Amino acid sequence: MPYVLSIAVTLLAMLPLAATAAAAPSENAALAVSTDEQLALAPDVAVGPGGEIAVLWLAKGNPESAAAKAAAADRARHGHTHLSSMNLYVAVSKDGGASFSAPLRVNREDNEVWGFAVSRPRVAYGPGGTLHIAYPANEMQPQLGKPVLTSRYTRSTDGGASFEVPRRLSTVTDADLANVIHGGFASVAAFGTMGVAPSGDVHLVWIDTRDMKSGTDNASIYGVVSRDDGRTFTPDRVEAAGGVCPCCQLTLAFDSASRPVLGSRLVTPEGVRASTVARADGKDGAFGERVSTGGAPWKIDGCPLKPTVLAVRGDTIYTAVHNGAEQPAGVLLATSRNGGASFNAAQAAHPGAQVSDAPAIALAARDRAVVAWHAKTDGPRQIFYRTLDAAGQPLDAPRALTSGDETAQHPALASRPDGRVQIAWQQGQRIYTSTIDPAE
Repeated sequence: MPYVLSIAVTLLAMLPLAATAAAAPSENAALAVSTDEQLALAPDVAVGPGGEIAVLWLAKGNPESAAAKAAAADRARHGHTHLSSMNLYVAVSKDGGASFSAPLRVNREDNEVWGFAVSRPRVAYGPGGTLHIAYPANEMQPQLGKPVLTSRYTRSTDGGASFEVPRRLSTVTDADLANVIHGGFASVAAFGTMGVAPSGDVHLVWIDTRDMKSGTDNASIYGVVSRDDGRTFTPDRVEAAGGVCPCCQLTLAFDSASRPVLGSRLVTPEGVRASTVARADGKDGAFGERVSTGGAPWKIDGCPLKPTVLAVRGDTIYTAVHNGAEQPAGVLLATSRNGGASFNAAQAAHPGAQVSDAPAIALAARDRAVVAWHAKTDGPRQIFYRTLDAAGQPLDAPRALTSGDETAQHPALASRPDGRVQIAWQQGQRIYTSTIDPAE
């Protein structure tokens, strides 16, 4: 299945459900950070060095804008669209999550953000408190006169009160794949991620189509690094050439030496979409071998649109990923105790669920990690979580974080200085946040 068709089949299903009256699950002390007026989705969350918390999310833009009308027309023609009419918002807490600021729009141009739950923007704090944000954006390639998707970055140095003018960090080339990429995009630099190392270095990586020749080719990974807290970035360069699933969002984590660890999906010659982890040997080293995290071989002629999420503590790498080849399809957990050279046998995160998906993972106190996901058991999808021990073995059964008649989905996690984990998720058309205490 060509690149564009494979994304197109899934994106419609990932769009927000019809809005109903939003009510936070009171038993979990959840706090809504988006507004009633927004159709909000795809949250991310970050915790700063002083315990400050930032929640980031997408919201549908002005329906009367040119971008929104173009997306609506494309959806009418094809039944789905890759054109996006989103804006990006952030809310910040200075009191450990007890309260949040009013939502602040991050992007300057209305509807410029190209984002979905499967290509969500990212937020992270630097060790000095700088708030970094990366997101995919719509632009025009001036020579070709065709739309392209690019990777943009902005930062706040005043605690989230304001943001710099966003900068494009991916190179706009003369590549033209508009005949195979749905929506008429000439090239794509999206499905990326961002992370800040303990050293303060800011890394952005994204999936790039510039080396593809046809819709049956696979993509490459390109990236940039800032050594000065986001003031400047290196030129973009290839980080992993070829064999990259073109629309499975990348993830990043770092070891204590600030070396990046990459989660991605590898397309094998047999057509298996394998969840993989790769390490970089040094600050400037390219990523090494992409090692499979295991599970049943998922052979699919198209893009699953599923990330490989990970957290790193020393030589231990915790991973979680959705695998459609499992029976039933669901989230698998796998852990490496040797720095990613090999992984233990993968195990189901939620045995008994009809389906589980969209995992997130973060480190917690006492050498624990917390993993969260959404799953369907009875009724609508809800958010569940478990605590893992130092070896990656679950310490408890799946616990439901949410309940009620509204669909809860797409959790995001971040480690807190107090040893707990901050979680954000979408429920109905609202974004909520709360904390999770790791199990004993």
